[in-house]
Amino acid sequence: MNKINDTHGPASGNILFYGTPAYGHVNPTLAIVTELVRCGYAVTYYATEEFRRVIEACGAEFLAYDFGALEWEPQVGSRIPELAELLLRFTDAQLEGLQQQARERNPVLIFHDTIAFWGRAVADTLGIRAVSVNTIVTAYRYTGRAFRMYATRFAWTGLAEVKAIPGVRKYKKRLKKRYPVKRTDLLGLLMNEEEFNIFTYPRQVHPEGRKMKENCFFLGPSAILREDTFEEKEEYRYSNLIYVSLGTIFNAGLEFYRTVLSQFCGTKYTVVISCGKHYRRLAEENAPPNVILKPYVNQKLILKNAVLFITAGGMNSICEAAANGVPCLMYPQQGEQDINARMFEKLGLGKIIRSERQLLAAAEKLLESFCPNPELICEFSTVHIKELMTQLGIR
Repeated sequence: MNKINDTHGPASGNILFYGTPAYGHVNPTLAIVTELVRCGYAVTYYATEEFRRVIEACGAEFLAYDFGALEWEPQVGSRIPELAELLLRFTDAQLEGLQQQARERNPVLIFHDTIAFWGRAVADTLGIRAVSVNTIVTAYRYTGRAFRMYATRFAWTGLAEVKAIPGVRKYKKRLKKRYPVKRTDLLGLLMNEEEFNIFTYPRQVHPEGRKMKENCFFLGPSAILREDTFEEKEEYRYSNLIYVSLGTIFNAGLEFYRTVLSQFCGTKYTVVISCGKHYRRLAEENAPPNVILKPYVNQKLILKNAVLFITAGGMNSICEAAANGVPCLMYPQQGEQDINARMFEKLGLGKIIRSERQLLAAAEKLLESFCPNPELICEFSTVHIKELMTQLGIR
Protein backbone atom coordinates (compact mmCIF):
# COMPACT_ATOMS: atom_id res chain seq x y z
CA MET A 1 0.00 0.00 0.00
CA ASN A 2 1.02 3.62 -0.31
CA LYS A 3 2.56 5.11 2.80
CA ILE A 4 0.41 7.26 5.06
CA ASN A 5 3.00 10.00 5.13
CA ASP A 6 4.65 11.11 1.93
CA THR A 7 6.52 13.98 3.60
CA HIS A 8 9.31 14.10 6.14
CA GLY A 9 7.22 15.91 8.74
CA PRO A 10 5.92 14.44 12.00
CA ALA A 11 3.11 11.87 11.90
CA SER A 12 -0.31 13.41 12.26
CA GLY A 13 -3.91 13.08 11.12
CA ASN A 14 -7.05 11.19 12.02
CA ILE A 15 -7.39 7.42 11.85
CA LEU A 16 -10.67 5.54 12.18
CA PHE A 17 -10.69 2.02 13.62
CA TYR A 18 -13.83 -0.07 13.14
CA GLY A 19 -13.64 -2.93 15.62
CA THR A 20 -15.69 -6.05 16.15
CA PRO A 21 -17.16 -5.94 19.68
CA ALA A 22 -15.71 -9.16 21.11
CA TYR A 23 -12.71 -9.55 23.43
CA GLY A 24 -10.88 -11.89 21.06
CA HIS A 25 -11.11 -9.23 18.35
CA VAL A 26 -10.51 -6.08 20.41
CA ASN A 27 -7.64 -7.17 22.69
CA PRO A 28 -5.05 -7.87 19.95
CA THR A 29 -5.72 -4.49 18.32
CA LEU A 30 -4.93 -2.42 21.42
CA ALA A 31 -1.17 -2.52 20.89
CA ILE A 32 -1.65 -1.16 17.36
CA VAL A 33 -3.85 1.67 18.61
CA THR A 34 -1.42 2.53 21.40
CA GLU A 35 1.48 2.79 18.95
CA LEU A 36 -0.52 4.89 16.47
CA VAL A 37 -1.40 7.32 19.25
CA ARG A 38 2.20 7.41 20.43
CA CYS A 39 3.26 8.30 16.90
CA GLY A 40 0.97 11.34 16.88
CA TYR A 41 -2.26 10.16 15.26
CA ALA A 42 -5.73 10.88 16.60
CA VAL A 43 -7.40 7.48 16.63
CA THR A 44 -11.17 7.04 16.89
CA TYR A 45 -12.14 3.46 17.76
CA TYR A 46 -15.68 2.09 17.28
CA ALA A 47 -16.88 -0.71 19.56
CA THR A 48 -19.54 -1.25 22.26
CA GLU A 49 -19.61 0.26 25.75
CA GLU A 50 -17.97 -2.67 27.53
CA PHE A 51 -14.74 -1.84 25.67
CA ARG A 52 -14.70 1.90 26.38
CA ARG A 53 -12.26 1.64 29.29
CA VAL A 54 -9.54 -0.37 27.53
CA ILE A 55 -9.80 1.69 24.35
CA GLU A 56 -9.58 5.05 26.12
CA ALA A 57 -6.64 3.70 28.14
CA CYS A 58 -4.76 3.48 24.82
CA GLY A 59 -5.27 7.20 24.25
CA ALA A 60 -7.91 6.75 21.56
CA GLU A 61 -11.33 8.37 21.31
CA PHE A 62 -14.08 5.81 21.88
CA LEU A 63 -17.31 5.84 19.88
CA ALA A 64 -20.11 3.36 20.56
CA TYR A 65 -21.82 1.53 17.73
CA ASP A 66 -25.56 2.05 17.54
CA PHE A 67 -26.88 -1.39 16.75
CA GLY A 68 -30.44 -0.19 17.26
CA ALA A 69 -32.91 -3.08 17.21
CA LEU A 70 -30.18 -5.49 16.11
CA GLU A 71 -28.76 -7.78 18.77
CA TRP A 72 -25.02 -8.33 18.46
CA GLU A 73 -24.16 -11.75 19.82
CA PRO A 74 -20.51 -12.80 19.47
CA GLN A 75 -21.73 -16.43 19.36
CA VAL A 76 -23.24 -15.76 15.94
CA GLY A 77 -19.70 -16.02 14.58
CA SER A 78 -20.12 -19.80 14.48
CA ARG A 79 -23.28 -19.56 12.36
CA ILE A 80 -22.08 -18.28 9.01
CA PRO A 81 -25.35 -17.36 7.19
CA GLU A 82 -26.66 -15.56 10.28
CA LEU A 83 -23.37 -13.70 10.67
CA ALA A 84 -23.41 -12.64 7.01
CA GLU A 85 -26.97 -11.35 7.36
CA LEU A 86 -26.12 -9.47 10.57
CA LEU A 87 -23.10 -7.78 8.97
CA LEU A 88 -25.15 -6.74 5.94
CA ARG A 89 -28.12 -5.52 8.00
CA PHE A 90 -25.94 -3.41 10.25
CA THR A 91 -24.02 -1.98 7.32
CA ASP A 92 -27.25 -1.16 5.51
CA ALA A 93 -28.73 0.57 8.56
CA GLN A 94 -25.63 2.46 9.72
CA LEU A 95 -23.48 3.17 6.68
CA GLU A 96 -24.89 6.62 6.01
CA GLY A 97 -24.25 7.75 9.59
CA LEU A 98 -20.78 6.20 9.67
CA GLN A 99 -19.96 7.92 6.39
CA GLN A 100 -20.98 11.29 7.81
CA GLN A 101 -18.82 10.80 10.91
CA ALA A 102 -15.92 9.79 8.67
CA ARG A 103 -16.31 12.90 6.53
CA GLU A 104 -16.24 15.07 9.65
CA ARG A 105 -12.97 13.50 10.80
CA ASN A 106 -11.40 13.32 7.32
CA PRO A 107 -9.20 10.31 8.16
CA VAL A 108 -5.89 9.61 6.45
CA LEU A 109 -6.44 5.89 6.96
CA ILE A 110 -9.12 3.43 8.07
CA PHE A 111 -8.45 0.25 10.04
CA HIS A 112 -11.20 -2.34 10.29
CA ASP A 113 -11.49 -5.77 11.83
CA THR A 114 -11.59 -8.51 9.24
CA ILE A 115 -15.32 -9.12 9.81
CA ALA A 116 -16.31 -5.46 10.30
CA PHE A 117 -17.70 -5.23 6.78
CA TRP A 118 -19.10 -1.76 7.46
CA GLY A 119 -15.55 -0.45 7.95
CA ARG A 120 -14.54 -1.60 4.49
CA ALA A 121 -17.81 -0.20 3.14
CA VAL A 122 -16.99 3.25 4.55
CA ALA A 123 -13.53 3.10 2.98
CA ASP A 124 -14.91 1.87 -0.36
CA THR A 125 -17.65 4.47 -0.65
CA LEU A 126 -15.50 7.44 0.43
CA GLY A 127 -12.34 6.39 -1.37
CA ILE A 128 -10.20 6.23 1.79
CA ARG A 129 -7.23 3.88 2.08
CA ALA A 130 -7.90 1.00 4.43
CA VAL A 131 -6.11 -1.74 6.34
CA SER A 132 -7.72 -5.01 7.43
CA VAL A 133 -6.81 -6.38 10.87
CA ASN A 134 -7.08 -10.16 11.05
CA THR A 135 -7.46 -11.46 14.60
CA ILE A 136 -8.65 -14.88 13.43
CA VAL A 137 -7.44 -17.33 10.80
CA THR A 138 -8.77 -15.90 7.56
CA ALA A 139 -9.34 -17.33 4.10
CA TYR A 140 -8.83 -15.06 1.11
CA ARG A 141 -9.13 -17.81 -1.54
CA TYR A 142 -11.89 -20.37 -2.08
CA THR A 143 -9.22 -22.79 -3.30
CA GLY A 144 -6.92 -22.37 -0.30
CA ARG A 145 -6.37 -24.69 2.64
CA ALA A 146 -7.79 -22.21 5.14
CA PHE A 147 -11.14 -22.07 3.34
CA ARG A 148 -11.28 -25.87 3.12
CA MET A 149 -10.69 -26.10 6.86
CA TYR A 150 -13.48 -23.62 7.52
CA ALA A 151 -15.84 -25.38 5.12
CA THR A 152 -15.46 -28.69 6.96
CA ARG A 153 -15.83 -27.19 10.45
CA PHE A 154 -18.66 -24.71 10.02
CA ALA A 155 -21.45 -27.01 8.87
CA TRP A 156 -24.89 -25.41 9.12
CA THR A 157 -26.58 -26.42 12.31
CA GLY A 158 -30.22 -25.45 12.02
CA LEU A 159 -33.25 -23.94 10.34
CA ALA A 160 -32.36 -20.44 11.63
CA GLU A 161 -29.29 -20.41 9.39
CA VAL A 162 -31.29 -21.44 6.34
CA LYS A 163 -33.79 -18.67 7.10
CA ALA A 164 -30.96 -16.13 7.06
CA ILE A 165 -30.22 -16.66 3.35
CA PRO A 166 -33.09 -14.51 1.96
CA GLY A 167 -31.94 -11.69 4.27
CA VAL A 168 -28.40 -11.97 2.93
CA ARG A 169 -29.71 -11.57 -0.62
CA LYS A 170 -32.03 -8.72 0.34
CA TYR A 171 -29.47 -6.55 2.13
CA LYS A 172 -26.75 -7.26 -0.39
CA LYS A 173 -29.05 -6.01 -3.14
CA ARG A 174 -30.01 -2.91 -1.14
CA LEU A 175 -26.38 -1.99 -0.44
CA LYS A 176 -25.26 -2.47 -4.03
CA LYS A 177 -28.12 -0.26 -5.23
CA ARG A 178 -27.29 2.61 -2.86
CA TYR A 179 -23.50 2.49 -2.54
CA PRO A 180 -20.42 1.56 -4.62
CA VAL A 181 -19.54 -1.25 -2.24
CA LYS A 182 -17.00 -3.68 -3.63
CA ARG A 183 -16.77 -7.44 -3.14
CA THR A 184 -19.88 -8.84 -1.39
CA ASP A 185 -19.42 -12.59 -1.91
CA LEU A 186 -18.98 -14.77 1.19
CA LEU A 187 -15.24 -14.16 1.63
CA GLY A 188 -15.72 -10.50 0.77
CA LEU A 189 -18.25 -10.14 3.59
CA LEU A 190 -16.49 -12.20 6.23
CA MET A 191 -12.78 -11.81 5.46
CA ASN A 192 -12.52 -8.31 3.91
CA GLU A 193 -9.11 -8.40 2.26
CA GLU A 194 -7.47 -5.02 1.63
CA GLU A 195 -4.33 -3.84 -0.15
CA PHE A 196 -2.57 -4.25 3.21
CA ASN A 197 -3.59 -6.82 5.83
CA ILE A 198 -2.33 -7.23 9.39
CA PHE A 199 -2.41 -10.57 11.19
CA THR A 200 -2.22 -10.40 14.99
CA TYR A 201 -0.49 -13.75 15.43
CA PRO A 202 2.65 -15.45 14.10
CA ARG A 203 2.80 -16.67 10.50
CA GLN A 204 3.22 -20.29 11.63
CA VAL A 205 -0.35 -20.37 12.98
CA HIS A 206 -2.00 -19.70 9.64
CA PRO A 207 -2.67 -22.80 7.50
CA GLU A 208 -1.39 -20.90 4.45
CA GLY A 209 1.14 -18.72 6.25
CA ARG A 210 4.05 -19.57 3.97
CA LYS A 211 2.02 -18.78 0.86
CA MET A 212 0.48 -15.47 1.95
CA LYS A 213 1.10 -12.52 -0.34
CA GLU A 214 3.39 -9.56 0.32
CA ASN A 215 0.38 -7.48 1.37
CA CYS A 216 -0.01 -9.69 4.44
CA PHE A 217 1.98 -8.59 7.51
CA PHE A 218 2.23 -11.00 10.43
CA LEU A 219 2.55 -8.77 13.48
CA GLY A 220 2.94 -11.58 15.97
CA PRO A 221 0.85 -12.22 19.11
CA SER A 222 -0.04 -8.60 19.82
CA ALA A 223 -2.51 -9.55 22.57
CA ILE A 224 0.46 -10.26 24.86
CA LEU A 225 1.19 -6.50 24.96
CA ARG A 226 -2.22 -5.57 26.34
CA GLU A 227 -2.53 -4.34 29.91
CA ASP A 228 -5.07 -6.39 31.81
CA THR A 229 -7.37 -3.89 33.53
CA PHE A 230 -8.74 -6.44 36.00
CA GLU A 231 -8.19 -5.10 39.50
CA GLU A 232 -7.07 -8.35 41.14
CA LYS A 233 -3.30 -8.47 41.66
CA GLU A 234 -2.94 -12.07 42.82
CA GLU A 235 0.30 -13.59 41.54
CA TYR A 236 -0.98 -17.21 41.49
CA ARG A 237 2.18 -18.62 43.05
CA TYR A 238 1.01 -22.21 43.41
CA SER A 239 3.08 -25.31 42.73
CA ASN A 240 2.00 -27.52 39.83
CA LEU A 241 -0.49 -24.87 38.75
CA ILE A 242 -2.97 -25.83 36.03
CA TYR A 243 -5.07 -23.01 34.59
CA VAL A 244 -8.47 -23.86 33.09
CA SER A 245 -10.61 -21.54 30.98
CA LEU A 246 -12.92 -22.08 28.02
CA GLY A 247 -13.00 -18.37 27.20
CA THR A 248 -15.62 -15.63 27.30
CA ILE A 249 -17.84 -16.40 24.30
CA PHE A 250 -18.25 -20.10 23.51
CA ASN A 251 -18.24 -21.01 27.17
CA ALA A 252 -20.98 -23.58 27.58
CA GLY A 253 -18.83 -25.96 29.58
CA LEU A 254 -20.61 -26.43 32.92
CA GLU A 255 -20.34 -30.23 32.70
CA PHE A 256 -16.73 -29.87 31.54
CA TYR A 257 -15.87 -27.89 34.66
CA ARG A 258 -17.60 -30.49 36.84
CA THR A 259 -15.39 -33.11 35.23
CA VAL A 260 -12.33 -31.03 36.15
CA LEU A 261 -13.52 -30.86 39.77
CA SER A 262 -13.97 -34.62 39.85
CA GLN A 263 -10.82 -35.78 38.06
CA PHE A 264 -8.33 -33.41 39.65
CA CYS A 265 -9.68 -33.80 43.19
CA GLY A 266 -6.87 -34.78 45.56
CA THR A 267 -4.12 -34.69 42.91
CA LYS A 268 -0.76 -32.94 43.28
CA TYR A 269 -2.00 -30.12 41.06
CA THR A 270 -3.46 -26.79 42.10
CA VAL A 271 -6.17 -26.10 39.54
CA VAL A 272 -7.46 -22.56 39.01
CA ILE A 273 -10.67 -22.44 36.97
CA SER A 274 -11.81 -19.19 35.39
CA CYS A 275 -15.45 -20.15 34.88
CA GLY A 276 -17.18 -16.83 34.13
CA LYS A 277 -20.96 -17.08 34.16
CA HIS A 278 -20.79 -20.58 35.68
CA TYR A 279 -19.06 -19.37 38.85
CA ARG A 280 -22.11 -19.21 41.12
CA ARG A 281 -23.38 -22.62 40.08
CA LEU A 282 -20.01 -24.28 40.54
CA ALA A 283 -19.35 -22.51 43.84
CA GLU A 284 -22.31 -24.41 45.27
CA GLU A 285 -20.79 -27.80 44.43
CA ASN A 286 -18.08 -28.04 47.11
CA ALA A 287 -14.92 -27.83 45.06
CA PRO A 288 -12.00 -29.88 46.49
CA PRO A 289 -9.29 -27.91 48.37
CA ASN A 290 -6.83 -28.09 45.46
CA VAL A 291 -9.31 -26.56 42.98
CA ILE A 292 -9.88 -22.80 43.08
CA LEU A 293 -12.88 -21.28 41.31
CA LYS A 294 -12.73 -17.74 39.94
CA PRO A 295 -15.26 -15.75 37.91
CA TYR A 296 -12.27 -14.14 36.19
CA VAL A 297 -8.47 -14.18 36.48
CA ASN A 298 -5.64 -11.99 35.26
CA GLN A 299 -4.53 -14.28 32.43
CA LYS A 300 -1.25 -12.45 31.84
CA LEU A 301 -0.20 -13.14 35.43
CA ILE A 302 -1.46 -16.68 35.80
CA LEU A 303 0.23 -17.92 32.63
CA LYS A 304 3.58 -16.80 34.03
CA ASN A 305 3.28 -19.48 36.73
CA ALA A 306 1.15 -22.21 35.13
CA VAL A 307 2.56 -25.57 34.05
CA LEU A 308 -0.45 -26.35 31.84
CA PHE A 309 -3.33 -24.45 30.24
CA ILE A 310 -6.58 -26.30 29.56
CA THR A 311 -8.35 -24.14 26.99
CA ALA A 312 -10.94 -24.06 24.22
CA GLY A 313 -8.27 -22.87 21.79
CA GLY A 314 -9.01 -19.17 21.27
CA MET A 315 -6.24 -17.57 19.23
CA ASN A 316 -5.13 -14.94 21.75
CA SER A 317 -5.14 -17.33 24.69
CA ILE A 318 -3.08 -20.08 23.10
CA CYS A 319 -0.61 -17.57 21.65
CA GLU A 320 -0.20 -16.07 25.12
CA ALA A 321 0.39 -19.54 26.56
CA ALA A 322 3.03 -20.27 23.91
CA ALA A 323 4.77 -16.97 24.69
CA ASN A 324 5.16 -18.22 28.26
CA GLY A 325 6.22 -21.72 27.23
CA VAL A 326 3.05 -23.24 28.69
CA PRO A 327 1.62 -26.31 26.89
CA CYS A 328 -2.05 -26.23 25.90
CA LEU A 329 -4.52 -29.05 26.31
CA MET A 330 -7.16 -27.87 23.85
CA TYR A 331 -10.89 -28.70 23.93
CA PRO A 332 -12.35 -26.74 20.97
CA GLN A 333 -15.90 -25.44 21.32
CA GLN A 334 -16.43 -24.36 17.70
CA GLY A 335 -14.88 -24.51 14.23
CA GLU A 336 -12.42 -21.63 14.41
CA GLN A 337 -10.99 -22.91 17.70
CA ASP A 338 -10.63 -26.34 16.12
CA ILE A 339 -8.55 -24.85 13.30
CA ASN A 340 -6.35 -23.04 15.84
CA ALA A 341 -5.96 -26.21 17.89
CA ARG A 342 -4.94 -28.30 14.89
CA MET A 343 -2.25 -25.81 13.92
CA PHE A 344 -0.93 -25.64 17.50
CA GLU A 345 -0.85 -29.41 17.79
CA LYS A 346 1.09 -29.59 14.51
CA LEU A 347 3.60 -27.07 15.91
CA GLY A 348 4.11 -29.21 19.02
CA LEU A 349 2.63 -26.58 21.34
CA GLY A 350 -0.20 -28.68 22.71
CA LYS A 351 -2.65 -31.53 22.24
CA ILE A 352 -6.33 -31.73 21.33
CA ILE A 353 -8.84 -33.67 23.41
CA ARG A 354 -12.28 -34.60 22.10
CA SER A 355 -13.73 -35.97 25.33
CA GLU A 356 -13.23 -34.84 28.90
CA ARG A 357 -13.38 -38.41 30.23
CA GLN A 358 -9.61 -38.81 29.92
CA LEU A 359 -8.78 -35.25 30.94
CA LEU A 360 -6.39 -36.01 33.79
CA ALA A 361 -4.55 -38.72 31.86
CA ALA A 362 -4.19 -36.45 28.82
CA ALA A 363 -2.91 -33.61 30.99
CA GLU A 364 -0.24 -35.75 32.64
CA LYS A 365 0.85 -37.25 29.31
CA LEU A 366 1.25 -33.80 27.77
CA LEU A 367 3.23 -32.53 30.77
CA GLU A 368 5.60 -35.48 30.49
CA SER A 369 6.19 -35.13 26.74
CA PHE A 370 6.13 -31.36 26.17
CA CYS A 371 9.41 -30.15 24.67
CA PRO A 372 8.87 -27.03 22.55
CA ASN A 373 11.30 -25.59 20.04
CA PRO A 374 12.98 -22.55 21.68
CA GLU A 375 13.02 -20.65 18.38
CA LEU A 376 9.28 -21.18 18.06
CA ILE A 377 8.67 -19.91 21.58
CA CYS A 378 10.69 -16.84 20.64
CA GLU A 379 8.35 -16.24 17.68
CA PHE A 380 5.40 -16.36 20.02
CA SER A 381 7.08 -13.87 22.35
CA THR A 382 7.83 -11.25 19.69
CA VAL A 383 5.49 -8.53 18.42
CA HIS A 384 6.79 -6.64 15.39
CA ILE A 385 5.07 -3.36 16.18
CA LYS A 386 7.92 -1.10 15.00
CA GLU A 387 8.20 -3.00 11.73
CA LEU A 388 4.45 -2.54 11.24
CA MET A 389 4.75 1.20 11.64
CA THR A 390 7.54 1.20 9.06
CA GLN A 391 5.35 -0.73 6.64
CA LEU A 392 2.64 1.86 7.14
CA GLY A 393 5.11 4.68 6.56
CA ILE A 394 5.11 5.83 10.18
CA ARG A 395 8.34 6.67 11.92
